[in-house]
Amino acid sequence: MLMWLSLGAVVIVAFLAWNLYQRFAVDRLDAFSQKRRSTSRMVSRAELVDGNRHLAVVLSLTGTTLIYENSDMQASLDLHWMREIEYDTELATGTTPPAGKVLRLRSNSQTFEFVLAEADVARWHMIMPPRRGPEISRLDVPPVTLPPQVASAG
Repeated sequence: MLMWLSLGAVVIVAFLAWNLYQRFAVDRLDAFSQKRRSTSRMVSRAELVDGNRHLAVVLSLTGTTLIYENSDMQASLDLHWMREIEYDTELATGTTPPAGKVLRLRSNSQTFEFVLAEADVARWHMIMPPRRGPEISRLDVPPVTLPPQVASAG
């Protein structure tokens, strides 16, 4: 009997600790937002979609980089490697997010999806307009080198 009570107490304490951790996660995202505001053109919350995982992140856009971070990770995407930028109402898996719209970034080998709040979509759309197709930046094109011309005898 004492074992069951102890086990129940451990489960309740673990649940309360997890609940407290989730409540403070909102405060940590606010701290990331405040840290990035001075150096970024745009900062907002979003949800990174990675398969069936949905992670709350802070998105910030500097001149050439999209940074996404939360308390567990920090990552960035160089925008000149992104071939397509689009805004959609459904995810690549075909499901529709319960709220907001999807910001989808595609490079040559990978797709990144973020669910933006409906209130932030218009601002993101103005700062980072959609583009499609093989727009190649000058940095991606190797310089053209032609073989030397050989003078023919004749």
